[in-house]
Amino acid sequence: MPTEIRHIIFTNEEVIRAVVDYHRRSGNPLPSGSIIRLEIQTEPQVRCALHIGLDDGARQVQWIDNPTLAACLIFYCINQRIPLPTKSAKQLHMMNDKVTLVVHKNAQTDRGGARVA
Repeated sequence: MPTEIRHIIFTNEEVIRAVVDYHRRSGNPLPSGSIIRLEIQTEPQVRCALHIGLDDGARQVQWIDNPTLAACLIFYCINQRIPLPTKSAKQLHMMNDKVTLVVHKNAQTDRGGARVA
């Protein structure tokens, strides 16, 4: 049975935009300030931290866990009109030091199979 596997690779700037926009739209905006850098961890799962320089001069680190990061990137794809099959398994991986959304689509997931973030 054929399986389609897509890799959507995001730049660090796209990851930052996706996280900021997701938090703003969800009514839970990030602290006010400038993003200094993005840190990516791969163990035990892909997740990221935004290092934020706050408006009052302090610094804060905001961790984004795997399921939330996946949601941020999926909404980013929707907003950018990048087509994603709704009935597909989705996972985050690292590819060439970039956060990558891997989409698996086959007959099993078409029939309502598990969706993984």
